[in-house]
Amino acid sequence: MTSSRRFQIGRAVPSWALTVWTLVVPLAAVWVFASVMSSLSAAAAIDLGYALTNMIVVVALWTFIGNSGVLSFGHIAFVALGAWTMSLLTVSPMVKTSTMPGLFPFLAQASLDPLTALLLAALVGGIAALISGFALMRLNGLEAGVATFALLMVVVQVLTYASAIGPKSGQSITGIPRAFDLQGLLLLTLVVIVVAWAFGRTRSARMLRASRENVLAAPASGVNVTRHRIIAFTVSGALAGVGGAVWAQTNSVVQASQFGLDFTFTTIAMLVIGGMFSLWGAVLGTIVIATLSHFVGVLEQGIQIAGLVVTVPSGSRLVVVAAFMVAILVLRPSGITGGREATWPWRARDPFSAK
Repeated sequence: MTSSRRFQIGRAVPSWALTVWTLVVPLAAVWVFASVMSSLSAAAAIDLGYALTNMIVVVALWTFIGNSGVLSFGHIAFVALGAWTMSLLTVSPMVKTSTMPGLFPFLAQASLDPLTALLLAALVGGIAALISGFALMRLNGLEAGVATFALLMVVVQVLTYASAIGPKSGQSITGIPRAFDLQGLLLLTLVVIVVAWAFGRTRSARMLRASRENVLAAPASGVNVTRHRIIAFTVSGALAGVGGAVWAQTNSVVQASQFGLDFTFTTIAMLVIGGMFSLWGAVLGTIVIATLSHFVGVLEQGIQIAGLVVTVPSGSRLVVVAAFMVAILVLRPSGITGGREATWPWRARDPFSAK
């Protein structure tokens, strides 16, 4: 055995280290991003809260879309249900009596701590995804996208007009107590990333990714595509419910109309820009878009450069995000990460490989 071969073997990286590295990099990136944003300004800290909330939703999207390859436009429905659950269970009964007089009695009198309400929001999102998944997960391609979007529209309409589970039509839920500070939001975000990563290592997720590559050949190999899609859809719905609960805490005001096309487009753009087939892409895409959105917001307020005040028109955020998304899709269709997880940077090079 040559000395170069012994050197290459001695530096071999255990497979478990390569696997853990795919989790360490996203967690570290989120921590660094949160540390930098929270130290910039009060406005940046506010934007950080929404960025962490969006990251939970985008990671939830990846849990289903990234593993199945089926594009879903309906996950914001589970976000809405999570936000609704958190709001109804934590707002003071006295406030609910005056602002939502038509509530079911058990909802009107409910008063839970935010952590319990958060867990119930995840449960509601997961159950809603499980029930709807039995019908939706048999569809593919454009049909699946349209059907999931229809699910979103149904949920938004029910939350808008059903006064037994919310305020009167067009009104908002207010009086939501704040329980999670930025550190709490960061911790919840990291936990959601770990859960999504752990699910991605399960047999069900691996089977689903196999069907993603060839949905027609997978059943012939013994893969029950529908069942594994339902499992991923349920886990994804539960994580989206957590995102909705956190969003309600962050925004303090919840209205059904807030969970529409803008929210859907923003989160899907984050996933697509980062690379929809990797958890690292979901995290990186959210960081990039959140950073870009923050600085466009700063420009909307105006900044002074060399004695000149530079501004952009109000409402430029979505325009800039859309333009950036188009540029990424044209120049790099698979996203910034190419749909790959973070790789070990110090892997030893085989001295016998071609240079």
